[in-house]
Amino acid sequence: MTKKINIMLLTLSFPYMLLAQTDYSKHPKAKVFIEKMYKKYKFDKKYTAKLLKKAKHQKKTLSRYQGRYKVGSTDFSWHRYKSKILIPESIVLGREFMKKNKKWLLKAQKKYSIHPSIITAFIRVESKFGMYGSEYSVWDSLVTLAFNKNRKQKFFRSELEKVLILARRERINPLKLRGSFAGAMGCVQQVPSMYLRHGVDLDGNGKRNPNSMADCIGSIASFLHKRKWNNRISAVVRASYSGKRFRGLKTGYKSRYPMSIIKAHGIKQKASFAYKSAYLIKLKGKDYDELYLGTPNYRIITRYNASARYAVTIALYAEAMKKEWNKI
Repeated sequence: MTKKINIMLLTLSFPYMLLAQTDYSKHPKAKVFIEKMYKKYKFDKKYTAKLLKKAKHQKKTLSRYQGRYKVGSTDFSWHRYKSKILIPESIVLGREFMKKNKKWLLKAQKKYSIHPSIITAFIRVESKFGMYGSEYSVWDSLVTLAFNKNRKQKFFRSELEKVLILARRERINPLKLRGSFAGAMGCVQQVPSMYLRHGVDLDGNGKRNPNSMADCIGSIASFLHKRKWNNRISAVVRASYSGKRFRGLKTGYKSRYPMSIIKAHGIKQKASFAYKSAYLIKLKGKDYDELYLGTPNYRIITRYNASARYAVTIALYAEAMKKEWNKI
């Protein structure tokens, strides 16, 4: 009986074992990828094939991007953002971070004209000030997502190219890069293409390092500066409406309306709002919906991560950090 059970368990696990032992250098798409990296970027074919051979299939990572999107698979729910980040303990962590890294925050502020509060907010939400964000092999994740069908396969195929370019440019072994399940690296969780565009050497040691806190501070400041972040305005303003659930207008991180239309649907801002149009943001809570009006700063945050929940969390945390910074 025991022998039969063992055989049955082995049979059931066999497909997973095959996936876990996948040799990506022999994948049907490997030849095309290797050839492209050689012709377009002059990567040695044997070198690229060797790297693909060493990639380990990430079954759980792939499952996050297959099928229809589900909240929590690649982005947190609004409840989790609020309960984990917009809490007193998190504010204390932020204040301690700003004290410890005041030198770099001031340097970034001087160079890029970006207030330390918004830089701090990004680093808190992305990696809890470097405590998280290196649990996965970037190479394994990107190879898995680039070579297997999923919702964002085209994006990950491009990021796989970029990670090789980044590794060569910064003289890093791509197999040693650590990050998130999506291949985002370091304390500000930038995917390779974003790091190539915005990564900076703020500490002046001659190398851009996604795990250097100084460079992370500089990278976020660089991104916000290029997007024309405005330190003088809030990213979001809370709004009120009648009832507990709002269904009057389509909402989303790109939904934008003239203020005349917003007001015509019974929506009122709870603080001063100087713009003639606004992004209308609805965050679904357990008992009621929260509405916010987004400014151009809000849209800049969503350029980093296309999530309304993420952007509002960053915005609200940054407002809290602005008060804390004034005490330091």
